[in-house]
This record gives sequence, C-alpha cells and structure tokens, in this order.
Amino acid sequence: MKKILSINVPLLKHMLIKGVENLAKKYKYIDELNVFPVPDGDTGTNMKITLEGGIDSVKEIDFEDLFMFGKNFNRGLLMNARGNSGVITSQIFKGFFKTIPESKKEINIEDIVECFKGAKEIAYKAVMNPVEGTILTVIRVISEVLLRNKNNIKTIDELMDMVVVTAEETLSTTPNILPELKEAGVVDSGGYGLCRILEGMNEALDQEIGKDVIENKEKNPPISQNKINNEKQQKFIDNNEGFGYCNEFIMTLGSKVELNQGNKTKFDLSYFKSQLNKMGDSIVTVVDDNIVKVHIHSPSPWKIFDFASKYGEFNKVKVENMTLQFLERNPGTTLESMNEKINDNNAFKNISNKPKIIVTVPSKKTAELFDEKFDITNFIRTDIVGNPSVDIFFKEFKKTNSSKIILILDDSNYLLSAQKAKELLPKNVCVEIYNTRSVANSYYLALLFNHEASYKENIKTLWKEIKSANVLKISKSIKDGIFNSIKVKRGQYIGIMDKKIINANFDLLSLTADTIKKMTGRSKKFDDILVFGGDETTKAQFKELKEFLEKEYKVDNLEIYDTDIQNYPFIIAFIE
Repeated sequence: MKKILSINVPLLKHMLIKGVENLAKKYKYIDELNVFPVPDGDTGTNMKITLEGGIDSVKEIDFEDLFMFGKNFNRGLLMNARGNSGVITSQIFKGFFKTIPESKKEINIEDIVECFKGAKEIAYKAVMNPVEGTILTVIRVISEVLLRNKNNIKTIDELMDMVVVTAEETLSTTPNILPELKEAGVVDSGGYGLCRILEGMNEALDQEIGKDVIENKEKNPPISQNKINNEKQQKFIDNNEGFGYCNEFIMTLGSKVELNQGNKTKFDLSYFKSQLNKMGDSIVTVVDDNIVKVHIHSPSPWKIFDFASKYGEFNKVKVENMTLQFLERNPGTTLESMNEKINDNNAFKNISNKPKIIVTVPSKKTAELFDEKFDITNFIRTDIVGNPSVDIFFKEFKKTNSSKIILILDDSNYLLSAQKAKELLPKNVCVEIYNTRSVANSYYLALLFNHEASYKENIKTLWKEIKSANVLKISKSIKDGIFNSIKVKRGQYIGIMDKKIINANFDLLSLTADTIKKMTGRSKKFDDILVFGGDETTKAQFKELKEFLEKEYKVDNLEIYDTDIQNYPFIIAFIE
C-alpha cells in the first residue's frame, strides 16, 4: 500500500463527496435519533441538504488550489445550510478551510491538524451558548487528540484513522454528558452525522492507498439510499464589487500634450467629484498642488478619461478588467451569475424604511390566518421548504423591499440559519429576530405589532412581551422510552412544555387537560387563551376543549383556530 503524506484538491474533493454520500445513506436514521419522540426530527435531513449544497458548488469545477476550492465549498454550504445542525456543520468546514492560505495546492499532516483546530474554534464561535455532549464536543475532542499526537502521526491515512476512532469514541460518551440523551437512549444526532461524514472521507482515503474497505455493518437498520437530490443552481462565490473596469490615473492640472491645444478648464474639486460620482463608484480622489490622483470603478472608462482630460493631461493611466479578474479567481462562475448577484445587491438600494414582518409558519392555514388578522404577507412556510436555508431567509429579506425587518420564528431550529442570512445583508438593512418557539407565541407578537409605529417602538414592544405567553404543545410519540422521567409508549399523546415532556396518555383530551393543569398551576385568570388545532383534530375535540377551558379558567378572550398544522393536535398559549 502506498503512503499518503499530503492531500491535494482532487483527493480532498473525492473524500468530501464520499463523506456526503455516507451521510446520505444514514440521514433518515439520524432524523430518528431526535431526543424528542415526536415525528419532526430532521437533523439528518438538514445536514444532508447542507452538505449537498457544498458538493454541488465544487464537483463540476477543476480548482488549482485548496483555498479557492474551500471558498467555493463553504459558500455552497452556507447558502444551503438548514437548521442549527446544518449551520454548525457549515461552520465546522468553514473553520477547517480557514487555516489554508491562498494558492496552497496540498496540505500535510501539520496543516490538517491546524484545519481541525480551526474547525473546532469556528464551530464554537457560531453558537452563542455552546452545549457539550453534541456535535461540538465531537469536533473539539478530535482537535485536541490530533494536537496531542501530531508529532507521532506518520501518514495522512493514520491521521484519518485517528480522527474516525476519536469521533466514534466521543460520540459514545454524549449520553453521559447530556442527561436527556441518556434518558432517551440515543447518542447526539448531529455528532452521529459528523461521524458518518468523517467515516466516508476515510473510506475514500483507504481506496486511494489500496486498502480494503470493510463494509460498515452497524446494528442500525440500513437507510434507503435515495439518490441525492441535486438542485442545480449557479453559486456566486464572493462579495467583490461588480463587473466593469478598475481605473486609476495621475494627471497634471493645466498640462498639454500638444502645443496647439486650447487652454484647460479651471479645476473645481467639488464639481469634479460630483461628476465622477455619476460615472462610477469606489471613488478616491487625492489632490496635491497641481497633481490629481483618481481611483474609480466604472463600466465605461472612456467617459471618465474624456471628462478628466478637460482639466489637464495624464502622467500615468491604469485600466484593469474586473470582470475577467473575478472570473479567473472564481472558476465556474459566469457573467450571467454575476449579473444575478449584482441585481440582488441593487434590490437593497432605494428600499422603503417602513417596518415589515416576516413570519415562519407551519402550514397554509396559519399563513392565511396571519394574513387575514394582521395583514402580514411575507411568510416562509416550513411545511413546504422544511427547515429554511440561509438562502431562503436571504431571498425573503430581499422580497420585503424594506430596510427595517422584523423576523418572527416559530421554531428555534431556524435561528442559526436566520442569523447567518442576516450577516449577508448590506449595512443599510436591519433585521430584528424573535425566536418565539411556537406559532401561538408568533401569533401573539404579530398581534402586538403596530404598522403605524416606528421600527424602534415595535422592537421595544415585542421584546418586552415575547415571554408573556406560556405555551404547551400536544403531540404523539413515535417510540417507546423514558423522557424527563416520564415513561412514554409509542402512539401515546404527550404534553410538552419548555421542550420537556411532562405527561403521556392515550386519550387526547385527558392528556391535554392534565397538561394544562400542570402548566398553569393555581393560576385561573388569563387575559387571553389561544388554541391552534392540528390537521387531524376533530370538531368534537375542539368543542370539548373549549368547554373545559371556559369552565376551569376566567379568560377575557378565548380564541380557537382550526388549522392544518401537522404532528400537533393542540398548541395552546396562556397570556396573563
């Protein structure tokens, strides 16, 4: 077997493709590793979609160096990142490639150790409150083990074997770190997904050196190997300025190149700058006595030089084609895709300052309800798109045509993607993000939003009231287990409060009534109670719940909405 002492672009691309393919084989199983026994676990799906976006952005392009390969791969990851697991995964790879300098064509053992160190550092920075016992722990321990042993590692395949063994051993400890994992009898789903990626990458390396690859026969049931859904779309790689020419010149005021030339126009700096501003951007003008130096980007350099020549003649001129420069630095990018990006940027110019709301909603009927009640029209329907990607949030920001945006999320799993999309916006666009964790809380915040008030006034009001609603959710368990010391059987209804299961019962109305009583305690008086029914909730169940609430609680306003939310027969908010 040959020894691998460094990794180049083709080999790393092959390793990543194999890593994503290995993840794709197990993504459904990863979904099922969700700690909560409700049918909306989606860690595997989110990681799969995120990684596929990265692979799509690089697999058809031949890169000369690892820096540009990583830059393209990371951009594809970020724009397709879905859910917290997808965003954290994208940040792991961002950190991995961050340490690789420009023009580097190969990385050796020492480089790769630094790459994993960067992966750990950037991943932890991406999360406001990092939690151990998760995918973060797996990447952290890998980095620490490599740093301790780097002087003893002789080959890349030896390094990757150490990475995979360390990842699996660390994954097995996650239930001992997070009690909820141990109670549910599972390992961390994100960490498991990372292990599958690294396992696939290592198998690709084993193939390269001629080592026999033993088929992985885990006790986990094999997952249907559906073909990866490659949603082809052109990726724009950088935020470099638009196409055109970079023009620089130095001129002497009043000078001539021919004796018979007429006198030059008297120089007025303010007027000179104002006219240049009409011809281009990124303008820098320096005047020293009778010398003028100018830098300006423009698609029409001849107009600039014709105008400037009225004041003197040129000592030195430089014109560079930024379009060609950009295309050379970004293999696979086309003039059409650059136009698309520039149009995106222009969409954020001359926009309204009137506050606009975007709401994530779980179904068609809930979107219609928000539109009817609050005249809100900007929605991200997660029953259609799943966990919204960074790109989906970015496009929705653009659609508002506003520089003052309020984003209301009904699920905390969307938060990191929304934050990353916000970071891509120009400085003139503000986004305030509210993580309500349920459609009932989102409804209450939308109720408080005042279309006539200022952006700052609305922000102040919403932050003050965001925790006013106490919300419970009723779902149905998809597996047996013990959760928060509550024994749960498959098919039972479960009452959820603050992400914890507080009871279980096969009877929906008994379970709902008991959950309400546990949540409200001795409180009997509420200003509002909001009830959102699910797609399988019957009229009889609505009627019985309404009678119970009216009998047990004094409430100024009881609102019940029959919606098409999946997986949750009832979502109920109590507002004091």
